[in-house]
Amino acid sequence: MSKFHKQETFMMDIAARVAQQSYDSSTKVGCVISKEDRILGYGYNGTPAGFDNECKNKEGRTLPTVIHAEINALAKITRSHSSSEGAILYTTLSPCVHCALSIIQSGIATVVYRDLFRLSPHEGITVLQEAGVTVRQYSKD
Repeated sequence: MSKFHKQETFMMDIAARVAQQSYDSSTKVGCVISKEDRILGYGYNGTPAGFDNECKNKEGRTLPTVIHAEINALAKITRSHSSSEGAILYTTLSPCVHCALSIIQSGIATVVYRDLFRLSPHEGITVLQEAGVTVRQYSKD
């Protein structure tokens, strides 16, 4: 295994572990943002600080107060003294179009995802690629 692939596997493993912190009963998503082999931020899908941790309504639909993993990870960076310019974002689920727009605005250079987002699987990926962000699906091989 190359050093590059070993590092990518390490970051994706961390993203998967971070996903387990989500209170969502059906879709647990984790995200890690790194630059020069250093983790800048991480996040999982969940509610804002101070809110109830409930992610679904009685019908099983995601509540509008749930923040996606990518946005939570980017928010951690904005509260630090780090810059996400040129960083790599690793996520267990491909970004939706709204997260893709925030990723573009944050200067992320590369997005690596494990699984495709079920609702509009290629919409976020297409937006990222149109903006010049490198996007690829993670493979353990």
